[in-house]
Amino acid sequence: MTSPLESAVLKYLRELSPESRSRIVAAFSKEVDEFAHLVSRIVEALQRYHAQNKMHDENNPKEAAFSLMTKGANTLVAGFELAIGGYMWEPPILFRSALEGFAVAWDLVHNPERFKLWKKRKKFESTHSISNLKKEIEPVGKMYGYLSNMHVHTGPINSSPPMLNEEKFQFFGLLSAGNEELRKGEVFFALLAAHVCLQLTELVFHKYAVDLETIQKIPGTDTVRNVVSERHRPFIEASMAHFRAMAEGKVL
Repeated sequence: MTSPLESAVLKYLRELSPESRSRIVAAFSKEVDEFAHLVSRIVEALQRYHAQNKMHDENNPKEAAFSLMTKGANTLVAGFELAIGGYMWEPPILFRSALEGFAVAWDLVHNPERFKLWKKRKKFESTHSISNLKKEIEPVGKMYGYLSNMHVHTGPINSSPPMLNEEKFQFFGLLSAGNEELRKGEVFFALLAAHVCLQLTELVFHKYAVDLETIQKIPGTDTVRNVVSERHRPFIEASMAHFRAMAEGKVL
């Protein structure tokens, strides 16, 4: 016989969760569209690379990068699905995993000694890839550190359950009507993570990108610079404003 609590969980899974998710997606319609755009550009470059490199070459670091970034693209989307599913603590755990995978992919291609170590299948520390990457893209270190300390490593700062208000706990991903904005931080962080991962994809597979979204080649040189498109800039500005307000205790 099904207990009342078990019935409530089943109702959440079968009815309430899809309804809650649909409201969150509607509340963040532009952000959902932007996330889809960023991820599609990642997958597009990877698919074009794969189409032109059917023969597997274990000595080519881009083969490993292709596998890692393809896996990472799925991880990004999984994290975003949790965010629009109403979850608070869980999405950033996957964003960290995706970021680490893309960082390793970049590292293997740009640092031959790291690829040699990778091929030995031992003593390869993925966190060293983050250390190498943050020398080139400084914000990555801060982002990775935040995700690790705030969401992955368990401590007093992240031990509280999510709350709908000061008195009511949130169970599972369910957000009642009117509370959709509580997941703004997770949605914005998804866009930041996707933008960085796209940038790393373009740094490795820029020859296979239809158009470059996050980097720009400097004429007459073999170097590039980081850029933010006019389309994406409003999302960066909105997310930074939100995170500043969070740091100042002005929003949850």
